[in-house]
Amino acid sequence: MGGVACRHPDGRPLRILALEPYYGGSHRAVLDGLVAHVDAEWTLLTLPPRKWKWRMRGAAITMAAEARARADVWRAGGGAGPAFDLVFASTFVNLAEFKGLAGAELAAVPAIVYFHENQLVYPNRHEAEWDYQFPLTNVTSALAADRCLFNTAWNLERFVSETGPFLRRFPDHHPRGVGELVAARSAVLAPPFDPAPFDRAAPPMRGARPRIVWPHRWEHDKDPDAFFSAVATLAAEGLAFEVAVAGQAFRETADGMQHAAGSLGDRLVHVGEPGSRGEYATLLSSADIAVSTAVNEFFGLAMVEACYCGAYPLVPDRLAYPELYPAGFRYGHHDALVARLRSLVLDPPAPGAAREIAERFTFERLAPRYAEEFERVAAGASPR
Repeated sequence: MGGVACRHPDGRPLRILALEPYYGGSHRAVLDGLVAHVDAEWTLLTLPPRKWKWRMRGAAITMAAEARARADVWRAGGGAGPAFDLVFASTFVNLAEFKGLAGAELAAVPAIVYFHENQLVYPNRHEAEWDYQFPLTNVTSALAADRCLFNTAWNLERFVSETGPFLRRFPDHHPRGVGELVAARSAVLAPPFDPAPFDRAAPPMRGARPRIVWPHRWEHDKDPDAFFSAVATLAAEGLAFEVAVAGQAFRETADGMQHAAGSLGDRLVHVGEPGSRGEYATLLSSADIAVSTAVNEFFGLAMVEACYCGAYPLVPDRLAYPELYPAGFRYGHHDALVARLRSLVLDPPAPGAAREIAERFTFERLAPRYAEEFERVAAGASPR
């Protein structure tokens, strides 16, 4: 244990049960960081970061059974009082189902749901009725929680505004006032990141060619095609630059990633997810420019980390980005992205132009706010 003290009203460390069915990427980084920086007695129930739709469908069954088993061990070992004081869950578990399956004792434990994203505005390419289960899972989890924390105001506002229209898709018996109920128990709390790996990264040796990094997982909602179209335009003009593609690919997308990246020839200096956090930090620290082309982004932790490492961010003027980035770092359309990249390649920016954006989101800054939320909800205090 270490970091910010998080205590029960009787003075002992808070006992927190964390539920993360998609234990990878930013979900894992935030949870691991909270464990390291919030001084509590943590119990983590996690599943590997694969097949997110199946995680949302079935994780509650697995996690409820495991939570009951952990509580039984607690009692068998002579534990006094409840096994857990607080449940901290991501939106990839249906909290309502978890409570229903875990039994009365665990169902009574106060719960927080953290919204890294919300499925009400996820851009499905081929929507079918069965896809409605995923936003409905978010809605029922929010209603089952004592507190909902959203990573940005944009995320919260979209969730609240889209809940009513979504529920009106029901053939009858339309619930009313759900968005307002959720808003009343919600707050905005950004996902923290740990700057230590980036501080330890070797000082970058800037090359003769400016380096552009695209630090996103290779999926349609991050729109890799738009990024590669932009850099291909610059390559066709004969501009000198390098590209590092640092995101995760999956089995069904790996071939497309390699093909698109390979079209850059010797301008491509890296492709694929780095093997370690240290390697990732070194790669980000070597970049002059970081680009997002996302059509679905609720915060964008990778871009914040790139800012911390000194890269100049270019983000679309939509989604959550306007609340995080000043106008000078945003572009309005694809041609504007190409123009901004061209300008930055021809006249590379000085490192660190946007570092202050990232410094607001370190664990040192935000861990006390998380500890405060945990203590308040565990104690049964009303949201404020």
